[in-house]
Amino acid sequence: MTAKHFGIIRIKKRTVPELLTYFIIFFPLIMGFLIEFLGVPSFIKYAVDAAYVAAFLFLISKRQAFLDKKIFPFFMFTVVFFVYTVLMHMLNFQSPFYYLWGFRNNFRFFIAFILYSAFFEEDDLRNVLKVFDMLFWVNAAVSVFQFAVLGYEQDHLGGIFGVEKGCNAFTLIFFSVVVSKSILAFMSRKENSLLCFAKCGISLLVAAMAELKVYFIIFPFILIASALITRFSFRKLSLMLVSTVMLIVASVIITTIFKDDDIVSVKGLIETITATNYSTSEDLGRFYAIPTISRNILTKPWEKLFGLGLGNCDTSSFAICNTPFYMSHSYLHYEWFSSATMFLETGYVGLAVYLSFFVICFVMARKRMKSGLSDELFCQISMIASLICVIMFFYNSALRTEAAYISFFALVLPFSGGKMQEQQIARQSDGLLSPL
Repeated sequence: MTAKHFGIIRIKKRTVPELLTYFIIFFPLIMGFLIEFLGVPSFIKYAVDAAYVAAFLFLISKRQAFLDKKIFPFFMFTVVFFVYTVLMHMLNFQSPFYYLWGFRNNFRFFIAFILYSAFFEEDDLRNVLKVFDMLFWVNAAVSVFQFAVLGYEQDHLGGIFGVEKGCNAFTLIFFSVVVSKSILAFMSRKENSLLCFAKCGISLLVAAMAELKVYFIIFPFILIASALITRFSFRKLSLMLVSTVMLIVASVIITTIFKDDDIVSVKGLIETITATNYSTSEDLGRFYAIPTISRNILTKPWEKLFGLGLGNCDTSSFAICNTPFYMSHSYLHYEWFSSATMFLETGYVGLAVYLSFFVICFVMARKRMKSGLSDELFCQISMIASLICVIMFFYNSALRTEAAYISFFALVLPFSGGKMQEQQIARQSDGLLSPL
């Protein structure tokens, strides 16, 4: 296939499945703008569902694709988790529509992961990351305008992701990927200091305006994790020192904006994480949700182990998919946390299976980095994304929203493309090609 360079992005002719896969990763980034500012009907968001279904049907028609050793473990994970949820739903059967809605809310991201791996080559991965970098600056400018001119803040400050309440979850996921990539690239001498420092500072400023308190935990976590998986250098040390100063300045800004001295203090963050309730005296706290549900709702041993069935506790704007359990227990706000919903529907076994996906990603990414089978930076981004996904699973419901398409793209980086590199390494190991 012919290809041309336009600026820094490599353009080439694409097949229909490749175009659909690009649509899956990019459309959620502009969806909020289209719906909230241009008045496009909200039903348009389901176009992504149509795209991944069409692309996946094409993929399974080419069954040999699943023999790729990079894809096969994740495909088998998806099959095992699917079989488990079907069996558990049959034992707790209420409505096929409940299961279909639950399947859509959880499995679409595993399907997207497989599609990214199958249809994205290394050029595609780099193109997407470059677009992310460009959108970072656009999002920063829009966020500042929304805050300073339009008066949006906190949960309604979403930049290019819109102004609907909770849209800043997109910002959180987006920042975690872009900033991770930037920090890791800087530590590996693949990005200059000015650009990296600017991204870190701007992300903290926007997080302060949006009252993204958890980002004041995620950001130092990214720094520490990056430092642990990269080689020591004075560049790394300088970044740590500068970032510490930026964190302090951002903390002063968020404290000044919201007039709360404890908002991002160690004491305040610990209280936010360990609170037994979230917004009312009756609902669930982030890290107390599972123990509370286990004690008060899933009281039978088999319910604790296997849950109430995928989709049987879900909620939807479609009445046919809105479950009786949600209507009677919505006051708990369990749907605000991915972990709580997953535990209710699939039990401890389902939790273990679901979280094992991120463990597999981390372990395999590290293995591919050590063996040189994938780009080192890609592997490092995936490893950090795996850890952040586990945090997000318990912290909010971002992994059940369209924002998760970004997270799963970061996870798949070591497992897409790179076929020529693998062949070269295999030839070197066989003594057919001299190492450079």
